[in-house]
Amino acid sequence: MSENSCFAWTRMCFLMMFAISVTSQLPAQPSISLTSPLAVRPGGANDVKIRGSNLASVSELWASFPCNGMLTPDVTNNGKNAEEFTYRFKVPATTPVGVHAIRVATSDGASPLKLILIDDLPSVAQQGTNTSQAAAQAVSLPIAIDGAITALARDHYKFKVAAGQSLSFEVLARRLGSPLDPILRVVDAKGRELAYSDDVPGLQLDSRLCYKFETSGEYTVEVSDIRYKGGDNYYYRLRIGDFPCVFVPYPMGVKRGSMATVSFAGSHIENVQPVNFQVPADPFLDWINMGAKRTGGKSSGFVTLSVGDSDEFVETEPNDDPMNPNRVQLGTNINGRFDKASDRDHFVVTAKKGQKFTLRGITRRQGSPSAIYMRLLNSDGGQVAEARDFGVVDPVINYIFPSDGDYTLLVQHRDHLGGSQYAYRVVVRPTQVGFTLTASADRVNIPVGGTASVTVAPDRQGYQGPITVAAFGLPKGITNTPTVIGSGRPNVIMTLIAAADAPTGKVFPIQITGTAKIGDSDFQANATLSGALKAVFSGLPWPPQTLSRAVAVAVGPKPEFSLRIEPQQIVFGRDLKAIIKVIATRDKDYDEQITLAVTPAHNGLPGGISAALKPIPKGENEINIVFSANNKAPLGDFTANLTGTLEQGKEKISQPVPGIGMKLQRPLSVKAGVETDRLMRGGQLKVIVSVERNPSLKGPVVVTFQNLPKGVTAVAATIHPDKNEVEVWLTAVQGIQEKIVRNVTAKGEVTVGMTTFAATSPAISINVE
Repeated sequence: MSENSCFAWTRMCFLMMFAISVTSQLPAQPSISLTSPLAVRPGGANDVKIRGSNLASVSELWASFPCNGMLTPDVTNNGKNAEEFTYRFKVPATTPVGVHAIRVATSDGASPLKLILIDDLPSVAQQGTNTSQAAAQAVSLPIAIDGAITALARDHYKFKVAAGQSLSFEVLARRLGSPLDPILRVVDAKGRELAYSDDVPGLQLDSRLCYKFETSGEYTVEVSDIRYKGGDNYYYRLRIGDFPCVFVPYPMGVKRGSMATVSFAGSHIENVQPVNFQVPADPFLDWINMGAKRTGGKSSGFVTLSVGDSDEFVETEPNDDPMNPNRVQLGTNINGRFDKASDRDHFVVTAKKGQKFTLRGITRRQGSPSAIYMRLLNSDGGQVAEARDFGVVDPVINYIFPSDGDYTLLVQHRDHLGGSQYAYRVVVRPTQVGFTLTASADRVNIPVGGTASVTVAPDRQGYQGPITVAAFGLPKGITNTPTVIGSGRPNVIMTLIAAADAPTGKVFPIQITGTAKIGDSDFQANATLSGALKAVFSGLPWPPQTLSRAVAVAVGPKPEFSLRIEPQQIVFGRDLKAIIKVIATRDKDYDEQITLAVTPAHNGLPGGISAALKPIPKGENEINIVFSANNKAPLGDFTANLTGTLEQGKEKISQPVPGIGMKLQRPLSVKAGVETDRLMRGGQLKVIVSVERNPSLKGPVVVTFQNLPKGVTAVAATIHPDKNEVEVWLTAVQGIQEKIVRNVTAKGEVTVGMTTFAATSPAISINVE
């Protein structure tokens, strides 16, 4: 593999999308169910049949890999069939192998992601009925076969080998979003099993094996589903070649902008040479796809390399003995490997009292078969913390070092397994007060002139304050409403609005980001899509990391009705009310009443806040909604959401209302100020009293003074509703004693109905002379 082939496309990040224009128009959102073949080969042209629904007049094809392309010419009615079209991909020869994705767009929106492989093996399709060894489909090696399992069946493929020849076999099913849980068997001409594979750790339930054939002849490889399920959607790609069975790069992470040497962790990796290269300094580059090929080999295995800003340490053996550990600077990531069964790796760090660090084990999310058990030991060898990998989430140790000194991190395989494939990485970071974010969808289709929504949820780490959420990379014509996850709130619905002239038939990648002021520092986190992608890819436990941050935005047809609000933000507070106007724009045939509801119904509003909801009456286009806060409502910024639903005949149509900004402030604040604090006997002192009213608080403010010394008086004053301050004269009688009074305050009161709102100014000093 050449030095540059591992990252020919250096911006494998959430904003890197390649779009190719075609044509457009259809009344329903497009969807891709299958591609044939399931892979695109680097170099040259690849004609791929894309099957699904609502695919007529596709206007754009988006890919997460670099390519040029077009509708394949000379295909009858290509681009006009709603169920399929054929597309010609032209992918640079230097593009590394790996799992990628495509989308399509029409004037009605964008499709969900569909996984596709970049593969340097040639492709053939499953032919006819090959459900017995006698009817096995003959293939020439090296090859990749795209097929689908039918229920209760097994697919067979026969091939010829020379004596002593080694081959690698791999089924990609789960990793391509298929529900197939494959079993892989290699048998001889008499049907005797030579090798078997099921649920290889690190391959997300997929199968892989490497086998050396003792004698020449014809053999058969068999693919089946462990549950004997099947159907057109139970598709797979069977790869057979001389590729090494690699799992992860080693080290698994490299530092941005550094010179790096990367080898590979796996089985049967003889004659695979390390790769030396300059890691790009691109701040958006988080992952690099790499291909691993033997010297003189014809086919590649593939891995994904993490790119970050921290230093990376690579284990040196022997470090099994706690008296002979590797010493690592605290804050440096650790890369290791269990070379033999029951391997125990010791790493010593020096810590200061009170330092807080998080140690996160990274294995299967990046493709490693390791399941690690981490233990943190003090200088006496006593355990102070531990974490085990149970395969669902990363094992994590959060620890506050209680004293200065050396601490040992002991890492071992949970099940005491070992071998060249069992690599791991421990990411070591200072524990931050902050948050991470997840978005509920990998795409948002917005009706032109209307609104669409996506839910954003924080995982708070010691921070319960407000989080401002915004979308970046939006094209002209699409905006997001100002959005805040209020203090302590579990999530927020961010709304996106498409103007009447917003571009249709195109895919726009955006990033959803949350920011907050935490102490004196600005904190930022980008939303990930892991949960949403799991649903799209048939429950795939760890969707490709390269796809984990980009939300696709597209514009679809005009809705039957749309809603907007005035004003965009309301300001009120405890025991106060505020009004928004909800305005509907309707198609002429949709004049029934529009019912409004808080979204989500159970916790869409902060505690203590209520909305007096009323429908927009039939034939009318607006309604006022009153929001009220009781005396326990939280103060701060929040975003609330409503949904409007219209029932017309048998149709029931719902549209979101743009996010409603809520700012809950104190009803009143008062300040008092003097040019000088000297008040002469028999004289007067001017005090300027100013108020800041909550916009929802109307009425005059009556001002009085408290703690005036005996002999000093002030006439009660009123700040009228259209004013913010008043001059008040303090008068001292002639015979008053000299004294200094430091706790004089001004009090303001506003009475609305039966409720009186009051506030007191900070104290001022008066020196009576």
